[in-house]
Amino acid sequence: MNKPTILFSLLGLLLCVQTAAQTCISHRIILDHASENSLEVIQIALDDAVSGVEFDVQLSRDGIPFLYHDKKLGDELVGAQCPRGSLVEDLDFKDIQKSCLLENGESPPTLKSTIYALKGFKGHIFVDLKPKMNEEFFKIVESSWLLNHEKLRFLSFKKRALRPLRKRWPKAKVILLSRYIPRGLFYGGIGFNKRLNPFTSFFRRLGKDVGIWTLNSEEDISRAIKKRADFIITDDYPLCQHLTNLSKS
Repeated sequence: MNKPTILFSLLGLLLCVQTAAQTCISHRIILDHASENSLEVIQIALDDAVSGVEFDVQLSRDGIPFLYHDKKLGDELVGAQCPRGSLVEDLDFKDIQKSCLLENGESPPTLKSTIYALKGFKGHIFVDLKPKMNEEFFKIVESSWLLNHEKLRFLSFKKRALRPLRKRWPKAKVILLSRYIPRGLFYGGIGFNKRLNPFTSFFRRLGKDVGIWTLNSEEDISRAIKKRADFIITDDYPLCQHLTNLSKS
């Protein structure tokens, strides 16, 4: 291949990077005022054919992977006997399920029931791993359709949560999240908050998936669109979708 051909090939690659479309990802699957990380909101995502969902996986003391964001049970949970303020890792799932309800009356769903509920979903699925996962997690995913989903991404702030996953599933697409310093050079993707937005173009030119979180204002979402972030993780999915559609017109 001669030098002009190489030059035009590289130029074409850079142009592709600059013109790639953005995808809105519903953070914690927050949609239509339904309870976040719930089976109810998963059904809404299916009905509305949203472009992407993100949910959080915690581990209970007895090793059950289930959907919940914080490491401690919060005040949004309903139930007189719910041990709010307790660490999730110190509680058995059966006790959480029995005592704590989401605002919509559901118990926090297991990962297994979530995967079953999402079957047929065509959009992106972002699985945010809070702690390092156990063997039960791997068995649940491997025995389901999820691992073969073309638009699946695993993400975490913790390298130790992603390390065993990358070893076991070397072809899995993973995103390392960053709060203050952009990391992820040796990962397929990087996710960071809006303060690190200026690094978007740099990582995209390296061929990385770039996601920016959690953007909820018109100004922040528009800036991410202008920077050509691959994924915009947001609590306001309708606004994000509206702005991305405007950018294409």
